[in-house]
Amino acid sequence: MRKLILRILALTAAVIVFIQAPLTGIRVNAATNPGAGDFVTRLYNYALCRQPDAAGYEDWTNKLLTGQTNGADVARGIITSQEAINIGLDDSCYVDMLYHVFFNRAPDDAGMQAWTAALADGADRGDVMMGFVNSVEWADYCANAGIFSGSTAEPSVQLVPTDECYAYINNLNRSFYNTTMTDMQINTLANDLTYLRTTCRQAAYDIIFNENFIAAAKTSSPGKVVDIFYRAFEGRAPVAAETYALVNAMNGNINLDYLFNYFVNRQSFMTSCVSRGLMPGTQVVVNTAGITDEALTSYFDDAAFIGNSVTAGFPMYFSANGRGLLGNVQVYARVSYSFLTDMNSMSGYMLQYNDIEMQAASLINMAGVQKVFICMGTNDLVGTEASVVYDRYIDYINGIISSNPGIRVFIVSTPPRVDSTQTPGLTNEKIDELNEMMSEYCANNNLDFIDINTPLKNNTDSLYANYSSDGYVHMNNTGYGVWAGAITSYVRSMLAAERHIYRYRGA
Repeated sequence: MRKLILRILALTAAVIVFIQAPLTGIRVNAATNPGAGDFVTRLYNYALCRQPDAAGYEDWTNKLLTGQTNGADVARGIITSQEAINIGLDDSCYVDMLYHVFFNRAPDDAGMQAWTAALADGADRGDVMMGFVNSVEWADYCANAGIFSGSTAEPSVQLVPTDECYAYINNLNRSFYNTTMTDMQINTLANDLTYLRTTCRQAAYDIIFNENFIAAAKTSSPGKVVDIFYRAFEGRAPVAAETYALVNAMNGNINLDYLFNYFVNRQSFMTSCVSRGLMPGTQVVVNTAGITDEALTSYFDDAAFIGNSVTAGFPMYFSANGRGLLGNVQVYARVSYSFLTDMNSMSGYMLQYNDIEMQAASLINMAGVQKVFICMGTNDLVGTEASVVYDRYIDYINGIISSNPGIRVFIVSTPPRVDSTQTPGLTNEKIDELNEMMSEYCANNNLDFIDINTPLKNNTDSLYANYSSDGYVHMNNTGYGVWAGAITSYVRSMLAAERHIYRYRGA
């Protein structure tokens, strides 16, 4: 059936060559470009048979224009929603809907016949939809609309970077003393921004953190650096209260990463990028080239992993594979350990230090741990709601912090489980719910949250079976390797970011 789908894709592409009108090579600014909004409206009109509600229209359009999601994911979510399924479109109406949603046109006869025949022969509707998602015509539409397509196809349209695009790059270069970029590099970056191969946020990061500006920042004052950021991002000098607030937030020092995140997360940055027809973006890839393996390994000299039986497998992993980049990290874990066993000091289920059972807060203090990586929740979630476990988790963290001033706390996401019949009271849905709450808590309380679930999960949001030692939650050496890689990758990026913090000593 997939071979049939591929043959239909080839036929559809051939037909498109003759029916597709030439597309303009100049992108209209996203502020006036109706592409994203038109797409959202078509989705509601053809997939849900109704006009979009105002809140839904604004939310989806904004997420598309700012790069928080892509067109394929929005379409998939709405087309496979229960509301859409309840409409009960027959095969021909389903294909007609896909043409209007993705291509903004009625189906051609050849395409309609081919796709409906495939469905009649047993093709899955999701596979048929992916045929539209992974088409050049859809990629071209998104390129002109200024939204991420979510497609594997490259657009065929010829887009020309606008003056606004070049102005964005040159303003940052000028503001942050980036004099090393050649004309060829500037043109390449402009094209990457135009074709949505990068975002304004990533481009700003790459431009700002250059050797010239970093050297200048080290010998400058916090107020002067704040002034530079305001002029670059806001086009104005800050008022005294704005400068004071940011300098105070940096504790009187210079934290370039803090300033960068402050300005790229402002609504004014989003609006400025969209008005230029560019994608603001939501995250950056941090340049970690300057962090050596030796520097990373030494970071774990006074660090400890704390957890239950899942974490307890790390010593066996170390014995079989060596410690690698995790260096001398300590491991304190025990089978059946949980927040409740710690809180109630349950003998036989407590952590041990020098063979003496004790609560985590006391152990960390006695062991001289300065950085703690906590991976908990699995045992607590069995038969208990995520919201209850979340409250226990917060109490557990607060107890550690209050007993260990200056401790750096890393929350490692509660790992997923394999799809199986074991322990029905522990589901991946509950695990995901707890992780979402903990991620938000960490973001709001200046704690580190490390996502190990994404690299451990398969396409059904469960633990890959070949990462598990028991077909349930416990890892084999391959799984621990993935887990260790996620932690060391996070710490390497963190150390790279912290290179941009300078102690200001005054003139």
